Amino acid sequence: MFKVSKYRHTVGKVDKRELWYPDVNTTGNSSASTFIKANSKWVALNWQSNTGTIGLIPLKSFGKRKGETFLIHAHSSGVIDFEFNPFNEHQLVTASDDSTIKVWNIDEAIRSGATSLSSASIVCSGHSKSVECIAFNPVANNILASCSADKTLKIWDLSNGGEEKYSWNFEQGSLTSLSWNYDGSLLVATGKDLKNRIIDARTGESIQVGDGNQGVKASRVVWLGNLNHFLTTGFSKMRERQLVLWSSQDLSKPIKSITLDSSTGIISPIYDQDAQLLFISGSGDSSVRVFDMNTQFTKDPAFTELSPVPSDTPSKGICALPKRALDVMEVEIDRIFKATPNNIIPITFNMSRKSKSTFADDLFPNTASTKPSLSSTEWLSGENKQPILISLNPSDNQINNDLDDLQLNDNEPVKKSTFFIDDNTNDNSNVEQSKPEQQQQQEEVEEKKISSSSSSSSPTNSSSNVINSSSSSSSSPIINDNIQRTGIVPKVVRSSKYRHISGSAHQKSQFYTNLKINGSTSNTCIAVNSEYVAVPMVGIGGPLAVIPLADKGRQIQVPCIEIGSQLCDYDLSQHNTSLVATGSEDSHVKVFKIPTGGIPKSTANKSNNYTTTEADFIGHNRKVISVNFHPTAENVLITSGGDMVVKLWDLNEGGAGEKLSFANVHTDMITSVDVNWTGDKILTSSKDKKMRIFDPRTNKGGLASETLTHSGSKGGKAVWLGQTGNIFSVGFNKSSEREYQLWDSRNLQSGTPLTSDKLDHLSGVITPFYDEDTGVIYLAGKGDSSIRMFEINDQEPYVHYLTQFSAGTPQVGVAKFAKKTSMDVKKCEIARFYRSTDSTIEPLSMTVPRNRQEFFQDDIYPDTRQTCTPVMTSEEWFDGCIREPEFISMKPSDMINLSDAPPPPKKEDKFIVSQEVDNTPSRDQVTNSLLSRVSNQNASSNWEQIEKLKHNFTDYDNGDISDSEWD
Repeated sequence: MFKVSKYRHTVGKVDKRELWYPDVNTTGNSSASTFIKANSKWVALNWQSNTGTIGLIPLKSFGKRKGETFLIHAHSSGVIDFEFNPFNEHQLVTASDDSTIKVWNIDEAIRSGATSLSSASIVCSGHSKSVECIAFNPVANNILASCSADKTLKIWDLSNGGEEKYSWNFEQGSLTSLSWNYDGSLLVATGKDLKNRIIDARTGESIQVGDGNQGVKASRVVWLGNLNHFLTTGFSKMRERQLVLWSSQDLSKPIKSITLDSSTGIISPIYDQDAQLLFISGSGDSSVRVFDMNTQFTKDPAFTELSPVPSDTPSKGICALPKRALDVMEVEIDRIFKATPNNIIPITFNMSRKSKSTFADDLFPNTASTKPSLSSTEWLSGENKQPILISLNPSDNQINNDLDDLQLNDNEPVKKSTFFIDDNTNDNSNVEQSKPEQQQQQEEVEEKKISSSSSSSSPTNSSSNVINSSSSSSSSPIINDNIQRTGIVPKVVRSSKYRHISGSAHQKSQFYTNLKINGSTSNTCIAVNSEYVAVPMVGIGGPLAVIPLADKGRQIQVPCIEIGSQLCDYDLSQHNTSLVATGSEDSHVKVFKIPTGGIPKSTANKSNNYTTTEADFIGHNRKVISVNFHPTAENVLITSGGDMVVKLWDLNEGGAGEKLSFANVHTDMITSVDVNWTGDKILTSSKDKKMRIFDPRTNKGGLASETLTHSGSKGGKAVWLGQTGNIFSVGFNKSSEREYQLWDSRNLQSGTPLTSDKLDHLSGVITPFYDEDTGVIYLAGKGDSSIRMFEINDQEPYVHYLTQFSAGTPQVGVAKFAKKTSMDVKKCEIARFYRSTDSTIEPLSMTVPRNRQEFFQDDIYPDTRQTCTPVMTSEEWFDGCIREPEFISMKPSDMINLSDAPPPPKKEDKFIVSQEVDNTPSRDQVTNSLLSRVSNQNASSNWEQIEKLKHNFTDYDNGDISDSEWD
């Protein structure tokens, strides 16, 4: 399935002229970096004037306006940058060439009836040169950052009269652009020294420094929400405009760079962290370009361009309207304001929906509210918090269609919008009067939210559904403090060493071909150890082909073990690689020993089938369903039969025979048997829909615990998950869907798995294979053509999908190669499988892509279990001995650990060598030129002849010929 962003069909359109803001006077100041800003109340414009002036227009006052525009005469010199306070929508901060920063309280001036404002509430005078950029902290109230041409970065506390809290010098060059990260603890900055910096906002320390855009013009930067990425816009050395994507954790090189064009206007980037959309437009550009930066399916932002919005009017600058002010019921994703010399043009970005009667919660995640997470004191003391979010669903919030009572004129048209009441309710007397009624409505909505979240919560996600509502104000929005968002989908990119694991088949020359494999055995269809691979063959007498691993290629003669009855199951010993145990329809359990060099091939006087047995046990009353060698004890065999009995056998010569038996426990056929990593407990799955744990050597010698698992009629299979003590089971539900479940073996009696999920609707029984070194489990279904990979760890939801290997043919069976020391660590191979089809055996390798493969990747290769050496003898095991497996390093003697390896060498700079261009015309050019001249001369000669004929004809027409000449 092709995975794409849900916002790919977002379409931008310039609004009708009736919705424009005409008759404005945008400044032509070339030093200004910001021309327009907007919030849910106001649109502010850098106004043309002899001094630094800001024009304010109420958001709903589009179209022809009555009266004069409200002006803030802010500075004696031009305004370079300005920002609205995100937590007080009637407060504006300006920065100027006159080296000052000023704070303006708009509501106080308008309430007094003034038409302009020239007296600032706060003046910050710490800089000695022009202030280049200012930025409000996104979580802490009244914390402002500023950078100046005096090469300083300052942090201000506006709650204490604009007190300067921190100041740091950057002697390498002044900073030109700032942007805060999601929780307001770090700043990213670009500077005139062409460097990018990640700065700790409280200490001034440059955590990361790297080369940025290398053009001489100023660059701009924006942090991409709660991602660990930021984007810069600027110029290359060739004066081409660029967009460059960076990781905040590594500034040594960009993730991706896009060259746009050769225009000269500085680009303004606008980022929507809810939809993960990037909007750009440069000074003098006539179009707004859109990029999809979603991380729903990729580790890094997608950085794909969507359809631009063209226009015939060049812009001065752009800004975005906050999400709280959008018409969400019309599926308005974003609204961009474009400032031109005489107009402010709204550009609306919408998505088509069949029905607009319901709120599209998949397109509108919770967005930033106007309530700060921290006070300035808390932030300065070192606290960090995520922004407080608000739902955009109108049914969850109080709706106020009137902007507020701070109007400059009356009887103005109102554009349909949905505004959500915030903490700035002191500007609306109507809200204060209806406080008891709104408080009651708020409590009712809160109760509904809490009840719905509690009813839908689960052990893995209940914490994410808790809704925290503030009771300090009647008009406070319903806030969900615990939602962690990355934008389009509430999804956190999980860190794992095995996220990019990939499977690949070996070359066809390494296959085992020309086989006739029987895929109708009830359990195992392929088995492998360090020397042999075995598959059941089509034929009479239950033939089992045991092929040395070294005999690759086309199998001309396939020597087989002849069981004497229909083969049901078999296993190869990992400790003694020549031992093969089989179970058949006639209820016999037979043990064969392969001669050195493999089964003898047929000769003229002898058949190729091998029938010599080392042992032949009869104990089951019905056919033998499963046969398994004990993984830690030597010569211990575990079998189960159609009589629903589990038996343990000792294969030693002195005490060969049945040792233990568990009957009258299972009520239906046993489908799988597995042993834990210490070898003292046995796990079984059965068609009676139960999973059981046995402790076979206790005095009671019976059942330790059991639980109901998969509800489907087909049997499931279960495996132990190494040292974790957990169990992974696969099976079917009542709807015949394949599913998996993860269990805690210490708490089976609860009857509730740690997690579970559906896989698909296929009918093949899945066999799970667990790699205890990596924590990766592989799921291979009979009849499938793929092997799925999941990683299991202690992070919810515990089972994490990685990827899958797909082949072109369905598989009869899959076997995991147990000897980890045989892995090709130089190619980062972490697992090997043998996959059987109707006619072939195909080796597969699972690898992890790594850069420095010349070193031993000790972070993905822990010490592994020594599977080829038994931990104890059969006698010790049956006497009750418990001994942990031995472990061995996989590191070759000629390799160095990656952790001890020297740092990689730096790449040498590439220099572009100028080349002389040969302007000598080619042979074809000379030939074409000659033909062209000849053609022109011929054309000129033809015209001369035509003119002469015309002249002669004219003479005849004038009567120069006598009448006698016509006779």
